[in-house]
Amino acid sequence: MATHIKNIINQFLREKKSEAKNAGEIEKIIEKGLGASLKKHIRLQRIYKKTLIFCSDSSSAIYEFGLRKESLLKAVKTEFPDIKGARIKIGDYD
Repeated sequence: MATHIKNIINQFLREKKSEAKNAGEIEKIIEKGLGASLKKHIRLQRIYKKTLIFCSDSSSAIYEFGLRKESLLKAVKTEFPDIKGARIKIGDYD
């Protein structure tokens, strides 16, 4: 394998490992802000283009999330200032 390809692959793997670690830390911050009732219905699905993508199995939980979204983003941005926004969709999250 060419050296430059090996370097590209290694860089990609380092970035993915870092993203996974950041996602775990962001989930901890989000769980504190959501509360027990919302944690049952909302999950962080992924981080895509500096946007947090959530999934919910309940439309009422989505409404409640909308009310808390700005305060949650503010809490996340204190630790991860590159996060730009959050979106939520309805569907199975498992």
